[in-house]
Amino acid sequence: MQKVCLIKTSVGTMDAAEKLATALVEMQRAACVHISGPGRSIYRWQGKLEVEDEYCLTIKTSPSLRDSTVLYLTAAHPYELPEVIWREFDATDAYGDWVYGEVDASIGTNAQE
Repeated sequence: MQKVCLIKTSVGTMDAAEKLATALVEMQRAACVHISGPGRSIYRWQGKLEVEDEYCLTIKTSPSLRDSTVLYLTAAHPYELPEVIWREFDATDAYGDWVYGEVDASIGTNAQE
């Protein structure tokens, strides 16, 4: 088995979700980005109760690309304080091979890209 890293974030519009997802796949930081939603988020922000529809992105990448992908997300994300969380999971060899084959492992050597 291989490890695959799933990174999650959310945005307020499908357009923003598609822009982030397309950029991550085109830059080979992600093998796939799954967009789900909209879902309703209820939260407190700067002392005010907020109710917003959001789209959730699940970014599938290799553990070695986690840091550079997180840096990109925090810079490119439309939110002032985006949710960016991750976890590593065991994956089948076949799925892991596909993920690793779709991302550019050399990016992980320079997290500032």
